[in-house]
Amino acid sequence: MNNEITAKLKEHLKEAFIEAVAPRERRLTVEVSREGVLQAAEYLCREYDARLVTISATDLGLDIQLLYHLSIPKLLINLKTIVPKEDLRIVSLTPSIFGANWIEREIHDLFGVEFEGHPDPRRLILSYEWPKDNMPLKGPRKGLASEFQKPTMENLLSTGQIFQMSLMAKKQRIKMKIPEVLPTTIANPEALDELQKVVKGVGFDGRVGYDWKTKKMRY
Repeated sequence: MNNEITAKLKEHLKEAFIEAVAPRERRLTVEVSREGVLQAAEYLCREYDARLVTISATDLGLDIQLLYHLSIPKLLINLKTIVPKEDLRIVSLTPSIFGANWIEREIHDLFGVEFEGHPDPRRLILSYEWPKDNMPLKGPRKGLASEFQKPTMENLLSTGQIFQMSLMAKKQRIKMKIPEVLPTTIANPEALDELQKVVKGVGFDGRVGYDWKTKKMRY
């Protein structure tokens, strides 16, 4: 059944499907983008009569990980998704799956995740006097690299070099009638593409918190 559900979810979700892992018998973890969570949950409930057990949240430092635990006969399915702390928003399941009501409110209280479209987003655990920007289980946004390591990481992932060559060094090389830059990834786009492909393939960029759009660390 694991293979069947995985194949059908992959076909149904398309780009929103990331990967599926079966850690042991009768267990299946399916990672989806946060845009695909509602679609995946509704599909499982409609096609396999799945029931939402609960939702668990974990602070990963840069992101909040959500696990939607759904049960069908002889199988427990975990829908896993990541919500970045820079934008703690995800669509609510409650309008479609009313059993998500209280647990979404609890996660909002403790982690600050906003479940868009929730019909009753009142506080559930915290008092109304509790500061809105102080979530008990949400820590500061932080990654693996220390402050002095961040510039090195940014240079390495964006250019393939730990240090940028200075303008003075480039001018001196021109005077010496040799190439302006060393024959490294700066001068060899194919080598840089390969390096970045490896970095993405092993997930190193995600672990250190590198943003490819800004070419900066996320923290």
